[in-house]
Amino acid sequence: MADQRRTDTRERVLSVALELFARQGYQATSLREISERLGVTKAAVYFHFRTKPEILTALLRDYADSIAALAADAEAGHDQEDVLRRYAALQQKWGLGLVLLLQQNYREIRDLPIRDEVRSVTDSLVRALAPAGDHLRARLALTTFQVAATNEEADDDAALALALEVLRGVRPG
Repeated sequence: MADQRRTDTRERVLSVALELFARQGYQATSLREISERLGVTKAAVYFHFRTKPEILTALLRDYADSIAALAADAEAGHDQEDVLRRYAALQQKWGLGLVLLLQQNYREIRDLPIRDEVRSVTDSLVRALAPAGDHLRARLALTTFQVAATNEEADDDAALALALEVLRGVRPG
């Protein structure tokens, strides 16, 4: 039971941190604010994460692990549509918070060692989705879901259809 509480607290810390980092920025968010929002002591937060960079790294680690799993499936020959559908679900799970975190806190992320891993697993997914080398199409297809996350009027099915169209589109000429 104690292990479950620890895991729950860790996940709650990450969830609240993502929300606060996205809404008010990484620099403007303190560990004290995170603990207050959770209704726990700073010591409870420190039990899981000693610093804000550790929290940011854990968020990016979870995201990178999810992308790596998708890349492995795409490399193993899973259907592009299935991989994109799962990528869309992943983006929806992370929500607008992740998009804002990545966009608004680039400087802080740039300085973390995990940044290179996130870039590497994303590159792996791109290469797996576009084995013939049209990596720009694959990147644009993936970006479709991030853009959709920032648009309240976006429809998940429409975003998937557009991503597939971009990925499979015919080159002009």
